[in-house]
Amino acid sequence: MLGKLFGKKGREARAAMQVVQNRDLMQAIVYGAFYVAAADGDIGEDEIKKTEKLIANTPQLKGFGPELSNTMDRAEKDFHDGGHRILRMNAEKELKDLAHSPEEAAIVINVMLTIAEASGDIDEKEMAVLEKSAKLMGLSLKDYL
Repeated sequence: MLGKLFGKKGREARAAMQVVQNRDLMQAIVYGAFYVAAADGDIGEDEIKKTEKLIANTPQLKGFGPELSNTMDRAEKDFHDGGHRILRMNAEKELKDLAHSPEEAAIVINVMLTIAEASGDIDEKEMAVLEKSAKLMGLSLKDYL
């Protein structure tokens, strides 16, 4: 009986801890994605849909539920209500949080590259955002191009 009780409680506690540990990753993916999507000074509806779809399909973000949606809404509102500077400030803060984890930073930079490449070639403004983001996370962008 105790094994069943602690087994279930233990699994629930481990699952909750995994979500907490992945929160920085989730926030960096969301803000990084919106940051590169807004690199040209605007986020079109098609870019928002592509970004949301890519984020929703990222396996490391399963289990966040409403928190993921709320973070995406907050990033979008940061841009629409506060402008590019506010989005950049918040994105850079979230990206810096992953400087200690090259594996997680690699996930983020690959998501950002996928979004930047969605419209064809990566333009100069997107490249500048990608280079700065990689540097903030302790990565070399050329390793991922």
